[in-house]
Amino acid sequence: MKKLCLLVTLALFAFNTQAQDASNRVKILFDKYAAIPNYKVDITYQTSNDRMGFSNTQKGVLVVEGEKYILKFGPNETWLNDGKTEYVGTKEEDHSQIMYFCPGKNSEAMIDFGKLTIFYGTGHRSRIEGRTLTLTPTEETTYVQMYIETTGEDILSLSLLDDFGTMHKYTLSGFTTETAGTKFVIDPSEYEEKIFEREGCQ
Repeated sequence: MKKLCLLVTLALFAFNTQAQDASNRVKILFDKYAAIPNYKVDITYQTSNDRMGFSNTQKGVLVVEGEKYILKFGPNETWLNDGKTEYVGTKEEDHSQIMYFCPGKNSEAMIDFGKLTIFYGTGHRSRIEGRTLTLTPTEETTYVQMYIETTGEDILSLSLLDDFGTMHKYTLSGFTTETAGTKFVIDPSEYEEKIFEREGCQ
């Protein structure tokens, strides 16, 4: 009986230690990236849903400077927050459109790209297995589960599972704090359709 009690105690201790380690791990990552207000990183964005039978991959470059960001997927897709307005500009062979949002109110985005490396810092329960952190939101979000793959104190990828069963994976590479020369601009005249979603902006 004493042996059984000892095993249960050790198991509970191991579980609590693991949970604590996950929380500490999240804090270490958050603290590191929160201290880097300006950075540039290559992004490979993959969406896939086995049940619905689709997958898609895009490659782009994200630059963040404080409250501003610009994410370009090739020449035809631009996501931008210039500090006053958020824009999503897309061009297709037969159509182009630009959407305008209040900062932080972009309904097209799974996450706020300006906070890509720190948005997970609060509002989640966490656990760890190997080098992957599993985070479960404790408040309403666009996703039901998140997985952060790490190496040392670096984020390799963030994967978000939405309630349709679609996985949205952002793989990061080429991280640098050199952002000089970046222009946080988009030319509305390049888009034929303009959609304003800025009602109530301050």
